[in-house]
Amino acid sequence: MQEVVVTGSFIAGTPENAALPVNVIGQDEMQKQGSPSTVDLIKSIPAVQGVAGESNQFGAGQTTGAGSVNLRGLGSERTLVLMNGRRMAISPGSIYVDTNMIPSAAIGRVEVLKDGAAATYGSDAVAGVVNFITRKNLNGLEVSAGYSLIDGSDGDYNVNAAYGWQGDNADILLTAGYRRRSELSAMDRDYAVRPFNENPQGGWSTFGNPGLYLTRSAPGTAFTTRFLDPACAAISGPVSTSGCQFQYIGFDNLVEDEDHWQLYGEINVDLTDNTKFHAEALYSGHVVSAENSSPSYSPNNFPSSALTTVGQPNGFFIPGENPGLQALVAAGQISAAQAANGAFTTVSWRPLGVGGNPLFGGKGKEDKRAFETYRISAGLKGKFDFAGGIGWDAALTYMDSSSDIATPDVLVGKLQMAMRGLGGDNCTGNTPGQNGCLWFNPFSTGIAGNVLDGRTNPGYVSSTANSLEVLDYIFDEYAYKIRSQMFTADLVFNGEVGAIDFGAGPLAWAAGGQYRWSGIERTNNDFTNIAVSPCADSSVISGATCSAQNGPFSFFGALADYDLDYSVGAAFVELQMPFTDTLTGTLAVRYEDYGGNIGSTTNPKVALKWQATDWLALRASAGSTFRAPPQTQIANTATTSLAYTTAAGGYKAYDLWGNPNLRPEKADTLNLGALFEFGDFRASVDYWKFAFKGPIDNEGGSDIVNAVFPAGQPNHCNDPSYAALVSRISFTGTCSATNINRVRINYINSPDVDTSGIDFSASYTARDVFGGDMNFGVDMTYVLEYEVDEAMIEGIVVAPKTDYVGTMDYLGYGSQPQWKGSAFAEYNRGDHNVRWTVRYVDDMIDTRGGTSTFATNQNGLKIGAFVTHDLAYRVMLPWDTTLSLSVINVFDEEPPFARLDLSYDPFTANPLGRYYKLNVIKKF
Repeated sequence: MQEVVVTGSFIAGTPENAALPVNVIGQDEMQKQGSPSTVDLIKSIPAVQGVAGESNQFGAGQTTGAGSVNLRGLGSERTLVLMNGRRMAISPGSIYVDTNMIPSAAIGRVEVLKDGAAATYGSDAVAGVVNFITRKNLNGLEVSAGYSLIDGSDGDYNVNAAYGWQGDNADILLTAGYRRRSELSAMDRDYAVRPFNENPQGGWSTFGNPGLYLTRSAPGTAFTTRFLDPACAAISGPVSTSGCQFQYIGFDNLVEDEDHWQLYGEINVDLTDNTKFHAEALYSGHVVSAENSSPSYSPNNFPSSALTTVGQPNGFFIPGENPGLQALVAAGQISAAQAANGAFTTVSWRPLGVGGNPLFGGKGKEDKRAFETYRISAGLKGKFDFAGGIGWDAALTYMDSSSDIATPDVLVGKLQMAMRGLGGDNCTGNTPGQNGCLWFNPFSTGIAGNVLDGRTNPGYVSSTANSLEVLDYIFDEYAYKIRSQMFTADLVFNGEVGAIDFGAGPLAWAAGGQYRWSGIERTNNDFTNIAVSPCADSSVISGATCSAQNGPFSFFGALADYDLDYSVGAAFVELQMPFTDTLTGTLAVRYEDYGGNIGSTTNPKVALKWQATDWLALRASAGSTFRAPPQTQIANTATTSLAYTTAAGGYKAYDLWGNPNLRPEKADTLNLGALFEFGDFRASVDYWKFAFKGPIDNEGGSDIVNAVFPAGQPNHCNDPSYAALVSRISFTGTCSATNINRVRINYINSPDVDTSGIDFSASYTARDVFGGDMNFGVDMTYVLEYEVDEAMIEGIVVAPKTDYVGTMDYLGYGSQPQWKGSAFAEYNRGDHNVRWTVRYVDDMIDTRGGTSTFATNQNGLKIGAFVTHDLAYRVMLPWDTTLSLSVINVFDEEPPFARLDLSYDPFTANPLGRYYKLNVIKKF
């Protein structure tokens, strides 16, 4: 058996000899599974919970087109991702490594360490480590292509090429890959678009168009009379007490059009008998050119009275001569006298709704997301002849990643000017609708009908429809670029101390140091930049000043440019002590120093393995681990995220601020395991536990809102003890749930978390069955506890101590099924291999049931188990060709219903249904 350095240790060994729980997934195993994508492969690992990679836009902190690893459900930021044992940098704008950047054509195996590893690798290796290791010994050219036939989609496909050259003293690996994901609309899956009475949280909002407005009795008086757009019932609806319900989810996709590519190359050269050179280079990226979403967002930001010309705050003024309002008068929907006094939009409205957005082909608006990564790593390794032979490994790694995000949003000032007939880039003078000045019609009179379900509007007046010119005027891009960089220098020594022999061999050791520098910078376009455009009126008033600097967009808040960095120095020692022929111990300790407010940390780890009998081995490990806050979480700057706010009936802006006083999080880890081997039967069982102290997280925005506005109880708007909590919420008027505008939340060291569980895996081979072999396997994880201490914000208990096992705490602690596992049966004979795989994700309880207004609709409180079956067939054909055929989700199981936007949980289930895969590999 070839001896390699196993993930989790810098001392050579094999997974079977390791005292740590390491799973190895080789290339052959991946082929037998039907050559899954990186996202699907990671999702299939039972110890992984809540993975991004499908429809990500409704998950806070997620990025469409990106993938993640979330071991133990502790958060993707707590799983360290390596490539060939070297760190990968987090994706810009997120808190995790984008696994879709990994060059899949170059990967020979994946090693998963399901244990804390800060003593070896430092910060971020809290829940464990996933190490992608490139192929070895490829000689010649290999070309592969795959296609997935998916109902309702153009299908997904990939093409890859890998070339390897093996010389006497050198080898080369070159790979190129391209992967295409095709759009799958929510409208193509019946379960995703549900009526209001089935799932009120399924993409329904009271902020719609047709919408709710206010009128007044006379000029100069307040707008107090509610006026519901008369087309609500005909083309939108249903009508509720808070306005006209609008379902935006039909404009969204389950899967977006995505283009992924990777180029990778490495070279290994034996410079001398004792010195080897290794270098690798990676370029990868992905583009989501049109992420679909609602035609427009509901306004969270409003013009000043200088633009509305009326004193009433928090809305847009519609003068009586607006053509849309006059069309309602002509249709007898509102009196001429009432219309003459004008109208005012309330918060239960958005500029474009059921009629779609003509700027983007008449459907939803389209966001643009592009990501690129460059990574170079080079090093020398060898052995000194003295002191019994001391090995050494020195390497430098640099990674540079960038993202370019552009999301269309409405400019507050321009929208207000267009409502008054003074819109347009070529508008001159002050005469509404004249001299190049354009009107914007906020009413249904300009909407031909519902573009999703085909209902026509009987009150449509074509002459009042909004022109492409005025839409182009009011929309602009909320755009920014983020660049993250990481430079790492590693130096590791290893060897044996022959003078120290415990009776079964000499003491083995490894020691070394690491220097890491990481930097991140964000640059915003002028309308997004708070330093350039701080105010709601900034798009039309140069140099506008304001006390509430929310920026010029109606939905998204302004951002600040930043350029942040810090450096880390680390040193570690690892000892392996073979006490007897059957008992081996390992001790490791690592010191890291961040300086500044973060400071330094020392983390030890001890592990033991005892081969009790020929068929039984016991292993144990215990240690401490930590994670330091990244630069963006300690900088005094904010990022706006969006979350559905039940009390307000729609999505609201949550401004997440950095905290300079944030401390590193720490955790104590424990793993106790047993390994069994009887001939062709192998099994392992492990008990694991993580005890967190002060895990880094952001405050729960919904916790703040629910504490101030408890369901079924009086609000705390005027309660002095809640004053600091209430101050976190800004309102469009008086303090009330329906007037919620935006909420301030901070990064904090959140309540302590204790989680534990059991892993079990087993495999058995039955030899000579009808001339072949039968293989059986099972791999599962059972979570015993996921207990979180009570949470306090501004001195108020906003969440009690809770065990989240078996729950979906959406946008909080995520999806935590108690059971997750897979089992397979496989028949292998000669060139043929057939595998049947069953995958199971346990049911969950939605934590929002019974604690908020969600309790009024108990449907979907329990999210059912997701059980799928896959069938894969692989055959080795002549001419060095391998053919794989797979049916994924054989019985076309729909994802269990959840009270979320897409009516399922995208972090644990798959929306594709049954689909078919073909994969061909040809070697030359």
